[in-house]
Amino acid sequence: MTISDTTTDANSLALHEIALQLEASLNRWVVIRESGAAAPADEASASLLSVPVQDDGAAIAFILVDPGAGTPLTASEFEAVDAASALVRITLRRGPGSVRADRESILRDLLDAEESVRRDAYSRALRQRWVDREAGTVVRAILIDSAVTDVDRIAFGRHLAHLRPVPAHFVTLEGGVVVLVGQPADGDLADVLLQEAARRGMRILGIGSASPARGATDLRSAADEAAIAASLAAALPQFHPSVDASELGGWRLLASASADPDALRIISPAAHVLYSQTDDSQRLTVETYLDVGANVVAACQILFVHRTTLYYRLERMPPLVKEALDDGVKRSTLHLALKLIRLWESTGRL
Repeated sequence: MTISDTTTDANSLALHEIALQLEASLNRWVVIRESGAAAPADEASASLLSVPVQDDGAAIAFILVDPGAGTPLTASEFEAVDAASALVRITLRRGPGSVRADRESILRDLLDAEESVRRDAYSRALRQRWVDREAGTVVRAILIDSAVTDVDRIAFGRHLAHLRPVPAHFVTLEGGVVVLVGQPADGDLADVLLQEAARRGMRILGIGSASPARGATDLRSAADEAAIAASLAAALPQFHPSVDASELGGWRLLASASADPDALRIISPAAHVLYSQTDDSQRLTVETYLDVGANVVAACQILFVHRTTLYYRLERMPPLVKEALDDGVKRSTLHLALKLIRLWESTGRL
């Protein structure tokens, strides 16, 4: 049996995409229609399982699922339907800045584009004790493999609200990143998240966390910092699989730099020379040497070379590199620039 929408407006196209994602999760035919939309009165449609999508107490759409051979939906499949319902509500809500008092809306409005909406949602969440101020609240960003659909990401995020002893409430999906809000965890919540994802056949690339700054009136900045931390956790082995924004140090500064090799030539000509070489052995030697604070013994141990070999390599460096190694500011800039290149390469920007 084939089910398809017949209208082509923007909402219908978005609903059709949600239906396709839900089909992939359920391995069953799915169609989503807005409430009031004309539906074919044929025998096939009459046999479909109809799930109303409620908003403000009224049905705004219906998710129609082929029951197949009569096999009932499993708990995880119902979670996928619930996630699709949330996506439908987001798609069909018109008029930015509208205020709703239900839990799902308040949590999503924590990261609304309008500052006034974010601040109001934060105040409401505080009154409901869903979040606490400053360090009492942790925003977590989960970067998931791009092969996972939005429906499955949201289903995963909403499922995490049932974790005990520390629930992680689903806020929204931003750029493929699942954003959660909750309390600090005594144990390693990252292990729990990884286990839950693995149980669903998902691969988490990185997890980042951050708390709102003192005096913050919303969670926007904390969510942005958590997302940056998640991207660095995915890119850099020393932060994988999870890192808090407060632990990033200089990497936070580097993460804000745009990938521009031409700018690199101006910032650190020595780093640009090393980056431009086909053989990266010289770059590895210099980077390791600077990582250990120019400690020759430590560098030799990491590189597995004799001290004489290291001195020989350093002596044969390009003139720009040797000049930078002999100058304090240029040496520090070279070190940062090499780390910046490493970050760009790890995140696919070079």
